[in-house]
Amino acid sequence: KAIKAGKITITQAELLREAKKNPPEAVKQIPELKTNGKFDRKKYEDALNNIPEFKKAVLEEVKATYQYQKLLNTIRNEVTVSEDSVYKEWFRDNDLVDAQIICFDANKLTNITATEEEGRAYYESHKEQYRKENCRSYRYVRIPKATSTADSLAVKEEVMKIYQDLLAGADFAEMAKAKSQDPGSAEKGGDLGWFGRGQMVPVFEETAFKTSPGQIAEPVLSNYGWHIIQTLDRRQGENGEEVLARHILLRIEPSETTLKQLKMDSFTLYQKAQEKGLQKAAQEMGYKVEESGVFQEKDSFIKGIGRDTNLVSFAFQNPVGSIPNIYYSPNGDAYICELSDSISVYYTPFEDEKSRIMNTVTKNKRNNYMNEYAHNFVQNFTPDQYLEQAAQDSLMVIEITNHKQGDPISSLGKIPDLDNALFETPVGSFTPLINDQSRWFLGKITKHQVPDPARWEKNKAALIKEAKEKAGQEHLNKWYLEERRKVTIIDNRRDFYDLTSTDKVIQL
Repeated sequence: KAIKAGKITITQAELLREAKKNPPEAVKQIPELKTNGKFDRKKYEDALNNIPEFKKAVLEEVKATYQYQKLLNTIRNEVTVSEDSVYKEWFRDNDLVDAQIICFDANKLTNITATEEEGRAYYESHKEQYRKENCRSYRYVRIPKATSTADSLAVKEEVMKIYQDLLAGADFAEMAKAKSQDPGSAEKGGDLGWFGRGQMVPVFEETAFKTSPGQIAEPVLSNYGWHIIQTLDRRQGENGEEVLARHILLRIEPSETTLKQLKMDSFTLYQKAQEKGLQKAAQEMGYKVEESGVFQEKDSFIKGIGRDTNLVSFAFQNPVGSIPNIYYSPNGDAYICELSDSISVYYTPFEDEKSRIMNTVTKNKRNNYMNEYAHNFVQNFTPDQYLEQAAQDSLMVIEITNHKQGDPISSLGKIPDLDNALFETPVGSFTPLINDQSRWFLGKITKHQVPDPARWEKNKAALIKEAKEKAGQEHLNKWYLEERRKVTIIDNRRDFYDLTSTDKVIQL
């Protein structure tokens, strides 16, 4: 495509030079162009000069490959590499530092935590951060999508029937495939494989381990539903006793009747709330009314209710007391809501933000302590005492070798200020105290290998050539990916092949 677009031009003279320089392999095998069984370049060039048809065929053959090679070389040569950039990269790769780094990490001070009093003081001093304007809130009743007693009894009745059928000789695996509602094991005949203690819910584990191999236990109820468990075998594993078991699971889920009743109850409450308000309607029907969290128009989530942009929009388009349509949450619960308040200015209560505030204050408290500790360390000890004192204080000391500027510093990550200080500090000396967020560092330079200019001069030409080749190839790869993204591949195989069966993959 790039060739057709004129990205390169190729002359006949250029092709002739290439043909003479690199004769095609097929041409080298022509008997008339050999002398004593070997390719004779003079005969070949005479044929090029004297036989027009031969010359034309050879040039066409050469062009087929040469044009692509020239295109690739042209694209590679579009990028330039300066001597200065290569020198800087070479210098960085050969400018190496070894050091011992003392770490003062405030995150290690887990014994220091903020008190609630300190948290409340922080809240009061930063109260404007928790200010919200033009807010709304709902009061609501949640009618959960729950199973009824009848649903539970119906499932229990079915599970007992299956259990009796199994005792009468029904095939467990076939029954599991047909009846079990555990998608992970049903298709495997209920097989759960080997498992030890602590891997299943308590009632399931207890039943599986107390049942003799080959026996089917009476159905047991867990949070997942009713289980019929058959223990197949037991053994001693690396971590204790294990059993091999399979099961049939029947979940207790709301029936169609229950779901219809849920909709009827929610709609009845909704109608009554429209007539006399949610508080009175809920009281008459025996439902509990709750208050949602306060929210703004930009929010999509309402605390207590869930995520629904329609409820948010309704609250800002209607007056207090308005009742939106019934909201059904993703899990099927029904919410009957009433817009309860319009608040011009609202401050999020401390209790709502307590967890975040306590984390912030604790972090600040630890940072302040470690900041003071690190500065006192520098003031109270001389550099020749630093490492010994760090060991006594159980401070972490990290040793780095052959560190290049700009690379991550061992497990510490990238710390630009410390990185620069390591290369600016003389061998045998300590860096200044460097702070990076919740950490402080002192680094002693034990070795600094400075690049030798003579080595650069000796290897400069080869390094520049290598860098240019690398940059050219990277540029070519980038160009190829960009061009590849522009191409639309249309699958026309159906026009030529019948792909409806492996037996029919024949050309039509």
